[in-house]
Amino acid sequence: MSSKLPDGWIQRLFAALQGNYGTRFMNQWKTGQTLPDGSDAGVVNAMNHWSEKMAGFSAATIKRALENLPEDPPTLPQWINLLRRSYVEPPFLQLGNELTAEQRAKNKARIAELIAKLKEKA
Repeated sequence: MSSKLPDGWIQRLFAALQGNYGTRFMNQWKTGQTLPDGSDAGVVNAMNHWSEKMAGFSAATIKRALENLPEDPPTLPQWINLLRRSYVEPPFLQLGNELTAEQRAKNKARIAELIAKLKEKA
């Protein structure tokens, strides 16, 4: 599992939450300490912390949570609970017998060929 959300996700999430809640959301994290790039140290810290705690949640789950926001801006524990309630099952490959007998025979032959090559190298 990843240790953080992909780059950009947390910025978009905080922008969406700020867009929904305004300063009520952002003020939860502000410290008033300005970093050299002009950002607030508390907001940057919160974004980093949220990004780590949200690692592993899918974009679909985050999107569903954003579609079901509570009336008041969530804290991190409240947001994680909302993500859990908004879980979207990831798509998966279903294996079955869709292959023809000829395709299965070709696949078996190719696997045998690869195994033989591996044994030659050993």
